[in-house]
Amino acid sequence: MSKINFHIPVLLQETLEILDPQSGKTFIDATLGHAGHTIEFLKRGVFVYGIDADSKNLKIATSRIKKLGLSKNFTPIKNNFSNLEKIYKSKIKNKRQRSHPQGDIDAIFFDLGLSSNQQKSKNRGFSFDDDQSLDMRLNPKTQTITAEHIINTYHFDQLYQIFTKIAQEKYSKILIKKIIDARKKSPIKTGLQLSQIILDHYKKKNLYSKIHPATKIFMTLRIVVNQEFENLDSTLKQTIKILKTNAKVLVISFHSGEDRIVKQFIKKHSLLGKITKLTKKSIQATKKEIRDNPLSRSAKLRAFKIN
Repeated sequence: MSKINFHIPVLLQETLEILDPQSGKTFIDATLGHAGHTIEFLKRGVFVYGIDADSKNLKIATSRIKKLGLSKNFTPIKNNFSNLEKIYKSKIKNKRQRSHPQGDIDAIFFDLGLSSNQQKSKNRGFSFDDDQSLDMRLNPKTQTITAEHIINTYHFDQLYQIFTKIAQEKYSKILIKKIIDARKKSPIKTGLQLSQIILDHYKKKNLYSKIHPATKIFMTLRIVVNQEFENLDSTLKQTIKILKTNAKVLVISFHSGEDRIVKQFIKKHSLLGKITKLTKKSIQATKKEIRDNPLSRSAKLRAFKIN
């Protein structure tokens, strides 16, 4: 069995300061991943419901928590956070009323980044060197559209819209032409094939990029395949429906589009008097954290509480 490189929890200290985890509280980790943040919640006596649509993540997280002797206050739930209200009503609400009639959910936590095993998995299509797949579905059993389907069937205008609007890729036109030319010869079936097309263009034109040139395109495909923007907006609305007064919601995003959705949601519902913002502006990783964990570079944290 290959060694698992656990996802390092991003903006951990800032998260702990805002959510104030302590014994007797109950949190929902809506994006469990490798349970990096949840483990810190559990260590402080919090009861955590951990939601993840990825079976592998649930297995890894549950195993880590068990090895640390923290299973007593942890309940894993296999589902997508977009179903938050249904999950709360069917899996959490009744259980809470039986075991903790005095209280309810104190906080919901979202970390919208991919876990490291998803990024490096060789049959999911998330990684640039994946020579087996261009899938990118977080839950293949319930999802039908793959990144391979998008890359090989979307016409120029469709690709241009998502590459410019979501990826904000300044070389969208030429890259799309390269992709269409390549797929005419043979279907683009792997992450390696797609990343090579993008990389070749950068090399031929002597273009420089601080990050891998395919990063924005790959992230965009993942977002579109999994309807992440739509799910995020819908789920934030659901938090208002299920949470009690003064309960907190904290979101860590890694894409400007995700951060924009969270920012606009907080602004709109603050004006309506439904919530109060806990962060005046987005909180970002310190230079030290970025040095220690480069994946934190694009992370932005925003939080609010229910009125």
